[in-house]
Amino acid sequence: MSAITTTATFQPISQKMMRLGSARRSSSVSSSFQRGHAAKIAAAPMMKKNQQRSASRSLIVRAEKFDTKELVKTISEKWDDTENKGQVITYVAGATAALWLSSTVVGAINAIPLLPKVMELVGLGYSAWFVYRYVLFKESRKELEQTVDDLLTKISDI
Repeated sequence: MSAITTTATFQPISQKMMRLGSARRSSSVSSSFQRGHAAKIAAAPMMKKNQQRSASRSLIVRAEKFDTKELVKTISEKWDDTENKGQVITYVAGATAALWLSSTVVGAINAIPLLPKVMELVGLGYSAWFVYRYVLFKESRKELEQTVDDLLTKISDI
């Protein structure tokens, strides 16, 4: 696998704003001459000096190349190692149907006026209760950790 190297240059927002201001100013230079406003023109050299003083920042980003051939090879090896292919297909089809059904139910609930806001309040209340019950105090955090460890042990022992 080869790495892709990208260099991006970031400039502070003030420089971008100065550039925008100078672009707007350059379009209004002829009209300021016509009106006799020399103050707008006097600010342009000062803007250039500020732009030159500000240094641009660079950032090097490295991303691993995504190899689709390796992914397909891994998936096909896993599929070949699977003993009960019918069961896997049934689980995938059931998960897809459940996802579609839940999406449809959420869409229907979302269409009912006022109910989405009530559901948000219920979720907020449950989250607040969970934080109070399991996260806020040291003893309850230990209890939560034990519960999660027990659940992981049950799942991994299947």
